[in-house]
Amino acid sequence: MYLRKIQVGPCAYHYIIRESYWNGTCWTYRDLIDLGSNPGSHIHYVGGNGFYFNEFIEERLDELGVNYTSEDLEEIFFPFLKPHIQRILYIFGSSRRTSKNKWHNYSEEKLFEEQKDIHSFDKRRLHFLRCGRVDIGNLNTKAWKFLNILLEKSRDEREAIIEKMEAQLRPREVKSYVYTALNLQEYFSTSILKNHPLALDAERIDEAFLDAICRLNRDREFFRGVPDHDPKVLHPYLKKYVIYFYDYEFGQSIRWDEFIRGIFGSQEHRAYKRMRSRVDIGLDDACSVLGIKRKELKSMSRKELKRIYKKKARETHPDTGGEHEAFIRLTEAYHKLMMHLAS
Repeated sequence: MYLRKIQVGPCAYHYIIRESYWNGTCWTYRDLIDLGSNPGSHIHYVGGNGFYFNEFIEERLDELGVNYTSEDLEEIFFPFLKPHIQRILYIFGSSRRTSKNKWHNYSEEKLFEEQKDIHSFDKRRLHFLRCGRVDIGNLNTKAWKFLNILLEKSRDEREAIIEKMEAQLRPREVKSYVYTALNLQEYFSTSILKNHPLALDAERIDEAFLDAICRLNRDREFFRGVPDHDPKVLHPYLKKYVIYFYDYEFGQSIRWDEFIRGIFGSQEHRAYKRMRSRVDIGLDDACSVLGIKRKELKSMSRKELKRIYKKKARETHPDTGGEHEAFIRLTEAYHKLMMHLAS
């Protein structure tokens, strides 16, 4: 069982107890009890640390044949309990939660098989929420214990779990989280800046985001067990990511500062301005900017091109006395030629 928060108006929510179950084909969910707008109203306190829930809740669960424990109900109503009771349950409940982990004794191979059901979007979301990193790499090569929380869960329950974790994101992390979760790096695979969205062209990132969110909305595997999803209409599970992407800005990080210093040899990176080119540079112009002839480009490797770019970048970067606009144009030219070599 789990608690789902459903928006029913601009500032109005309903809370529903739901259950994930296997329907013979996939994991899906069903509604159990609508708790209304205030789940706390179903909790009664009897003095000290004692409390109990409205009788109709357990009666309804028994009627529906739900297998549950008192600890399950405590977990569902936990956010609505009085703070001092929350502290007590948190301290004494941690051991119970650990003992319920059925995956603890699974072998690496068996756990890997179980986790194949987890969508890559879920894996990337959880990894960022756990580690805060954009440069994630391939998560599909082995089993990861942090993914166990999503096993044997419906799409709806997985979204409920991740939604709680997303609430802990700091404002400067939100847009980078969306960039990473949707794997927008793949749209800039030839660029050494692919894991540093601050340095990429904003319009191209916008285009990549729209393409990725639409592809995910059409992904039947992601929406397995979700009833009546119309791929032509953005699902509520994904709408929040549009808000996250356009209402927040990429935050500058320590990793980005370190990257700039490492590439350009600056003693101290003072104030790096976001690179946003509004002009799609042509191939001839790109060659000219990097001092390369078109015939030389035909036989040039990506490694050689990268070496030329780094040398030019040290000369044009603002930290070494160069012009900001010249550095932007150089980077755009490099990206253009990298794309050409990859095609």
